Amino acid sequence: MAYTAHAWNSGDTITAERLNALENGVQNEQVGPAGKDGAAGARGDTGATGKAGADGKSVKAISLTVDAEGKVTGGTATLSDNSTLDITVSTAE
Repeated sequence: MAYTAHAWNSGDTITAERLNALENGVQNEQVGPAGKDGAAGARGDTGATGKAGADGKSVKAISLTVDAEGKVTGGTATLSDNSTLDITVSTAE
């Protein structure tokens, strides 16, 4: 809660309520705006090496399909684990 200052006049009685409001206002204002970031710290130690991942697949062979006019219409790629992928051929318009 924001502190609201009391306009004191000569002869005003200092009450516990007004003095406590002043104390609470001062206490709440002890937290100021954040300062600038400090300099960067020293670099930490290198972490442990993680375990090796699985080897990636690579293309072992490609077999292309051609039509009677000799145009490539598709094909099959064989990967290093002997799995296959269909090759789709599209033509520019």
